[in-house]
Amino acid sequence: MSSQAVVVVAAALVLLAVCWWPTSTGSPQALLVGSLLMARRHSFPVGPVVATLLVGTGFLAGLVLVGVATALATMVLTGTSVGAMAVQARSRRSLGEADELAQLTNGLANQALVAPTVVEAVRQSAPLVTGRVGAAARLMADECETGGLIEAANRFSTTVRRPIAEMLATVLAEAFRGGSQWVGLAGVLAEEATEAAETARHFHRYVAALMPQVAVTVAMAAGMLALTGFAAKDVGRWLLSPVGQQLLLLMAVFTAVICARVLVPAWRLSR
Repeated sequence: MSSQAVVVVAAALVLLAVCWWPTSTGSPQALLVGSLLMARRHSFPVGPVVATLLVGTGFLAGLVLVGVATALATMVLTGTSVGAMAVQARSRRSLGEADELAQLTNGLANQALVAPTVVEAVRQSAPLVTGRVGAAARLMADECETGGLIEAANRFSTTVRRPIAEMLATVLAEAFRGGSQWVGLAGVLAEEATEAAETARHFHRYVAALMPQVAVTVAMAAGMLALTGFAAKDVGRWLLSPVGQQLLLLMAVFTAVICARVLVPAWRLSR
């Protein structure tokens, strides 16, 4: 049972290292208090390739060291932990784009009061925004001068794929058609974008920031089970038996189902 215990504990430590990816302060104490103070960390970018590698590694480790049932259980638990970290990464990205949209719409609302044309308002406000939204806004500003405002705004909405971006495209289209109320609409849009950014910030602070605790709990539970099997030889032999492996798989599935009741709604809300 020693080899299994070493692998499971090592996997748990890897998951902990990923969850507590260096904080903004870089303090070593974060490893000890990170499960309680999760609000201000840089998220690890858990992409599909990284997620697949982590889940596949868990499955192969369980298959080589124990058997198929344990491999499936390890895969389920690793997938649950990766899903929790992915929710936090998705929420941080959503928060960043919400802030960028708020900056863009506020800049547009200010320019609407002084710019002589709608195209000029877009051209002046787009460079003020950074990130993916900023890049799409600058492209929209360039396309406004060459291909038309309505088409450029629609492409911006398609690229960003957020409700505020769709509202922005509608407001710009109304302004281009000569709508007399577009200045007021731009102000309302800026207020909506600011509120959406605040909602995303609230979600990330109180929900997404707690997601690594799910990964930590699952990893530590697996590590404690492995250490128990290593310390008590009779428990280790029973865990290696077919009945023990089936029970481990059942417990893994049950844990994943419980976590999914939190992770699935959080994933949907963090888009």
